[in-house]
Parts: sequence; C-alpha cells; structure tokens
Amino acid sequence: MRSFSELELDALTEAFNLSLGEAAATFSAIVREEIDLSVPVVEFVARDELTRRMRDEQPPGSRHLCRINQHFETSGDGFRTDAMLLFPEAGSLEVVRRMLGDDTPVQHITELEQDALAEVGNIIINSCMSSLADLFGTEMIGSLPRVQCVEVSHLLDDKSPDNLILVARIGMRMSAHNLSGFVLFLMDVPAIDHFMRRVCQVFNLPKPTTPENR
Repeated sequence: MRSFSELELDALTEAFNLSLGEAAATFSAIVREEIDLSVPVVEFVARDELTRRMRDEQPPGSRHLCRINQHFETSGDGFRTDAMLLFPEAGSLEVVRRMLGDDTPVQHITELEQDALAEVGNIIINSCMSSLADLFGTEMIGSLPRVQCVEVSHLLDDKSPDNLILVARIGMRMSAHNLSGFVLFLMDVPAIDHFMRRVCQVFNLPKPTTPENR
C-alpha cells in the first residue's frame, strides 16, 4: 500500500473539511436541526481492515449499517470513485422519520423509507462531491443512489479486496441524538494517485511520488 506524507494527509483533511461542511449544512436542512460536524479523520485502509474496524465498533446487538452508494466519474480524464454514506440502521431510521416529518417510530426499512434514504444520500453525497469538483475545477458525474441495509461483515463484499478505501470519517450530532456517520471513497490505486495529484495542485504541495514518476 502506498504511503502518504503528513502534508498530503493534512491537505486531504482540509479538502474534505470544506466539502463535508457543505454536506453538514445540507443534512441540517433535511432534518431541520442544527448539526455539529467534527473535523474529518482521513486515512487509507484496505477493504478487509475497514470491515473489521466497523464490525468491532458496532454496539452490542447492532450488526447492521445502511449504505447509500453512488458512482462518480470526472469529465474527460477518467477519474472514478464510489462514494458511500453510512449510518447505523437505527440512525438511518431516525433520519427518515425527521425527513418525512413523522413522529411515529420507524421500526423497519420499507420501500418508502428506502426511497427517502436514497434522496438523503443523493443530496448529501452530491453536496460533498460538488464541493470537491469546484475545488478541483472539474465536473463529476454521478449515478443514481443505491440503498442497502446489511450486516457490517458483508457491507463491502461487492468491492474488490485490492481496492484502497479513502475514509473520511465524520461525526454528526443532532441536538437530540448522537448520530455518527461515515463517508467512504473507494478507489483503485491509479484513481488514488490521480486524486492526490489534484489535491497537491490545489494546496501547492510537491507532486506526489508514484511508481511511474519515481
């Protein structure tokens, strides 16, 4: 796995701090509550390691996460990534309840709740990606969102174990609930290198060292 310098990781954190700030403002409008957003923690991990961590962090009796997934590509230069918004299942249901303005507790994800979650994910993820696109001066084209609620152990089974996962981990707190979420960006190694070149260009850092330019 390619290593990244402290300056590179700091630049990534700042890029996501800007984009996730926009996403938090959007999320606040959806649930009609003020949202406090923690500073994102940015790191690169392998698929299986991330799965293990998420499984270990789940509270007792909670084995499911809801995943809203979209695929993005930039216009013209071939960069691509999967962007995911993850919530614990109970947190996802609370988001849906507040979005729909319904005080009735939601116990299970129905088709209506799936549609609402897809809309939530579409708005929040696109807000984040739009901010990154503006930062990089490019256009990012996204697919329709896909919603799944699955056991954490199988959350990333459809992703290659060879992929690196760029994790921008955020904590979102509503006034009445502590709702922790993750934003994940799944990329292959060429896409990661492409992304880092853009980040380094924006923040005037030295060009990152990759196998082809060593």
